[in-house]
Amino acid sequence: MLPYFSTILTTISLLSSAKSDAFGDKTLYPSPPPMNIQGNVIIGYYQASRGLYQQLESVPWKYYNNGYMVFQGVWPIEQFRFTFGSEDENTLAVQNMEPFVQAATRNQVTPLLGIGGEQGSKLFSYYMGSGGSRTTFVRAVVDLAKLYNFQGVVVTWLSPNDRGAGCNNRSPEDVVNFGYFAQEFKKIWKEGRLIVRVNFNGFIGALGTYATPQETSLLAQNADYVDLMAYDGYTGNKGDKTGPFSALTGGDCPKIPYLSNGIKELLQVMNYQGFSPQKLILGFTGYGRLFYLPQQFDMKTDISQVAYGAAPQGGWADNLNGTVDSCNRVRGYEGIYLLTEILNNGWLARDGVTSTQVLTRGWDECSKQPYLYDNKHLLVYDDPGSLSIKSNHAKQSGLAGVSLYYSMGFPDVFLQAATSPWSGSSGFGGSIPLNLHPQS
Repeated sequence: MLPYFSTILTTISLLSSAKSDAFGDKTLYPSPPPMNIQGNVIIGYYQASRGLYQQLESVPWKYYNNGYMVFQGVWPIEQFRFTFGSEDENTLAVQNMEPFVQAATRNQVTPLLGIGGEQGSKLFSYYMGSGGSRTTFVRAVVDLAKLYNFQGVVVTWLSPNDRGAGCNNRSPEDVVNFGYFAQEFKKIWKEGRLIVRVNFNGFIGALGTYATPQETSLLAQNADYVDLMAYDGYTGNKGDKTGPFSALTGGDCPKIPYLSNGIKELLQVMNYQGFSPQKLILGFTGYGRLFYLPQQFDMKTDISQVAYGAAPQGGWADNLNGTVDSCNRVRGYEGIYLLTEILNNGWLARDGVTSTQVLTRGWDECSKQPYLYDNKHLLVYDDPGSLSIKSNHAKQSGLAGVSLYYSMGFPDVFLQAATSPWSGSSGFGGSIPLNLHPQS
């Protein structure tokens, strides 16, 4: 093993040295178009690991015109290196990055590189924890993005000062250090876009509660946008109760007393933490989550049902069962169904709202959340009706726009509903470079 790693590290050093002039040559990396300041930003996420299933020519680029598309899936590993996962996944990503950037640019969409994620956040605290390490990490991130002509990065750190998947490095200073990272990023790559993502909890500070405005000040100043992952907001689907997938509000729903933040509460947190609404993006996702009900569906409690504590098998994208996560634990099923699958399985009519004879549709008015159920299962998701309500709320609250994670999962009618408030439309290659490595 030692010769392998020695060879890799030597090659990285030579690569960095050989590319130093090119990285400083701005003619190789044209400046991106001016930032959209009209509050109509649409961001899509293209899953690198799903490249075989979503061809670039099938991406509905028109919805992201003058917005952003993120090539999502790389994360940092030891020695300031990066990986998309296995050797095959690295090969696929390398093959797709250049065509992805070209397709985005051709369609007037700004291409960004997405770094981190639930399984890729383990080392962020370590890399951002000191000045020297942080600068080296920023340069490594910028160099990787520029190498493939991306015009910025999206950082998904799940989550600062939190165990994340269960084994993240963490520090009480994580949020402050994240701000220093953002400041250093803009110093090194002023014209590069920087978007950071946050879940329903907002940023957690040194005391284990909501970070103070002082702790988040550098993030608020230097991040171009904050993408709010306003989904999976209850317990995923592994708790002992079912609940809303993406609640508009979580504070006053009498049938769901265990529900914490909804979208309205998250916006209050972000306002407290000093983030201007014009920098906030409301995030949706292209999948729903399935719960198993050990007891028969109770009509009296609607969306709040007793649930079995492990997720049942979902659709074709729920394919990690039996694999090992970043903490070396064996994964189970996630119960994920893409919105396209929900439609194609005949569980909803083609309008995305009307139920069919297969499952019964329910609607929780308080959280503005649709769900489908039979006697043994409950599927929580967003449909064109709930997407329209939440997207309009974001627009009326002065937010900059919306994002669509797992963009391949959105049928056209769902995309129209999520983006129409912002568009004014009617409607509801080669070999693997040695700075990419298989996950060990």
